[in-house]
Amino acid sequence: MRIRIVVLGIALLGLVAAADAQAPGGSAPAGRSAMAMVARRPSTATTFVVQFKVKPGQNAAFEAAFRRMEAKVGANEPGNLSYELYRNGQPQTYVIVERYKDLAAVAAHRRDAQNLMSDLRDTLDGNPTFQGLTLVSSK
Repeated sequence: MRIRIVVLGIALLGLVAAADAQAPGGSAPAGRSAMAMVARRPSTATTFVVQFKVKPGQNAAFEAAFRRMEAKVGANEPGNLSYELYRNGQPQTYVIVERYKDLAAVAAHRRDAQNLMSDLRDTLDGNPTFQGLTLVSSK
């Protein structure tokens, strides 16, 4: 159980570097831990897409936990621009899209991520997947 909590925390804590270290096709290289990827490469990503698979029967609990997490981010992270929950059309799969003002705001979120994720851990079926995005152009 403790390992799962750490892995979930690392998933959000390591969004920045781990996303850059992903192999083409969106999956992390085999045999690499998220922590190793974090240590390996810094990133300029300020937007993240995190996909969660939820255990059957846990949708309402997951959504309630997300709302609590969303409120904490809104109250404690002024550099967060958006923190949104989506469904991808599959009943047990959710996607969080989160945007930050700058790299300092991303670092602030990483410091809080493990505590934020603790509410979700019992609802998840496996580890989340994530992708970091670096803004190239905007209107």
